[in-house]
Amino acid sequence: MRIRDAMQTVPRFWQIAILALALWGGEYLRRDLWNPDEARVGYVSREMAQDGNWLVLRRHGEYYAHKPPLLYWLINLSSVATGLPVGRLTVRLPGFFAGLLVLWATARLAERWAGAKTAWPAVLTLCTTYLFWHEIGFGRPDGLLLGWTTGALAMLFWNDNKPTFWRPALAWAFMGLGMLTKGPVGLIIPVGAYVAARLAAGEGTLLRKWHWIWGPSLALAFPAAWLGLAWWTGAPDDYLKELIVGQNLERATGRFGHVRPFYYYLPHMAVDWMPWTLCIPAAVLLLLRNKERRPLLRRLGGWIGFIVLFFTLLTTKRNVYVLAAAPAFAILIGAVWHDLDVSRLRSARFARAAFILLLLVLGIGSVVTSFWPGLPIAGWAFWPVALIALAGGAALWREVRSVNPPTFFLLAALIWLMGEWAVGVFVYPAINPVKTPVALAEAVQEHLPVDRPLLLYNMRDEILPYHSNRRGEQVRTPEELFAAMRREQRGFVVFRKRVFDAWPTTTWPLVGETREFRSGSNHYVWLEYDLSEIRSLP
Repeated sequence: MRIRDAMQTVPRFWQIAILALALWGGEYLRRDLWNPDEARVGYVSREMAQDGNWLVLRRHGEYYAHKPPLLYWLINLSSVATGLPVGRLTVRLPGFFAGLLVLWATARLAERWAGAKTAWPAVLTLCTTYLFWHEIGFGRPDGLLLGWTTGALAMLFWNDNKPTFWRPALAWAFMGLGMLTKGPVGLIIPVGAYVAARLAAGEGTLLRKWHWIWGPSLALAFPAAWLGLAWWTGAPDDYLKELIVGQNLERATGRFGHVRPFYYYLPHMAVDWMPWTLCIPAAVLLLLRNKERRPLLRRLGGWIGFIVLFFTLLTTKRNVYVLAAAPAFAILIGAVWHDLDVSRLRSARFARAAFILLLLVLGIGSVVTSFWPGLPIAGWAFWPVALIALAGGAALWREVRSVNPPTFFLLAALIWLMGEWAVGVFVYPAINPVKTPVALAEAVQEHLPVDRPLLLYNMRDEILPYHSNRRGEQVRTPEELFAAMRREQRGFVVFRKRVFDAWPTTTWPLVGETREFRSGSNHYVWLEYDLSEIRSLP
C-alpha cells in the first residue's frame, strides 16, 4: 500500500506510538536537561525522591510552591518503572505519553468531524507544528497539561454523540489531573474551549448534560485531596498561600514577570505554529466556501478563540500558554490538506511556494551557520538538517510540477518530520556542552563528596547542582555564606560573574581557587575553598 493510500485511514494507537518514538526518541536519549525549566523539574524530582517529601515540593531544602506535584510524582514513577535514575529520559516520559494521548485524541476528533481521510493529516500537522514538537520534546509541565486538557475535550465531545457516564467522568478526572499539573487552568481551558466551540458552531443545545452538576466536584476533588493531605502533614500556611494565591491570582496579574502587551500572541503564534501558519488564509477560505464544512470552522474557531482570548486578557503571557489550541489548529489544517494540494486560490499557491522557499532558506541558513566563525559547537551537526531542507525543497518543487495526483503537503510534512528528527539527533546533542555546566560538574564530582552540598550564592539555578549530581544550598548574604563555609570546611561556592566581581571590599575576601564558566547565557564563577589553608574567618 502506498503512503498516500495509507493516509486515507485512521491511525491506530501503535502507529502513533511508533511515529512519536521515531520523532522524539533520539532527542530524549541524546539531549541533556536544559534551562529554564527542564533542569529545575529534574532537580526538584530528584530531591523529592531523596527526602521522601511526596506531598510538598522542595528545592534546595526549601519549600517550592510554584507548581503542584503530579509531574514530579510521574517522573519518580517513571524512574521506578524503568530502573533508571531521574534524568533525561525519565523526566520526559510523562510528557511523551501525554503527547501520545494528544495525537490519538486529535486523530479521532478529526475523523469524527471531517472524515477518516483527515485523521493522518491532522496528526502529521500537529507533529510538525513547532510549538507542539518543542514542548513534547522538553520535560516541562505544559506538555503533560496538554495531554489532560485535550483528553478532557475529546471525552466531552464524544459524549455528545453517544452519552454515557464514563466519558464525562473521565473528562472531569482529566481536568482534576490537569489541576494537579498546573493549577486552575487544567479546568478552565477544557471547559471554556468546549463551551466556546459548541456555541460558535450553533450547537448550544448539546451543553445540556447532567455531568455539569457533579463533574466540577469530581475534578476539584483531586487538588483538594492533595492540599488537604499537605496541610494535614504540616505544610506551612505561607506555602499554601503562595501556592493558591501567589501562583495563580498574583501570577495572572504579572507580579512574577512575563508581563506582555495585549497583542503578544499574534506574532508569537505566527512563528510558533510554523510552518502551517503559511496555510491559514487558504484553509479558512476553503472551509468558508464549503457550506457543509462551515460548522467545523466555527467549532475549531471557538476552541482556538477562547484559549487565545482568555490568555490575552491576563497580564502575564507566555507563548506556551496557548499550546492547548494546537490540536484544533492541526485539525483545521489537516481537514483541507487535499484541497490545498490542488486549489488554484492565490493563498493556496502562496502556501505551496512559501513552503518551498522556507525549506531552501533553512537549508542555506544551516550551511552558512555550520561555517560561521567562532561557532561554539561543531558545524557538521547542521549538515543533516541542511541536506534534508535543501533536498526537501527540491522535492516539493518537483511535486508542484508533477502531473500525478498531487501529495504536496503530505510530502512537506514528511520532510519536516525528518528535519525535526535531525535536530533532535544531531543539533541538540552538539549544543549540550554550551547549555550545561560541564566544567563545574566535572570538578564537583571529582573533588566534592556526594554528601556535601554545592553552595549557591544568592541564586537558585537548579541546573548547577543537577548536573553536578549534588544537593544545592542557597546562601543569600555574606554572613550565611561564611557560616556555611565554616560548617563544611572545604567545598565549592558558585557566584554569578557580576556578583563575584562586585564583592564588597569591606567584608572578608574570597580566598581559594576560582574559575569562570558559562551555562547557556549565564556567566558564573566557582570558588573552591579549603578553610584549613585560611587562618581566620570574620
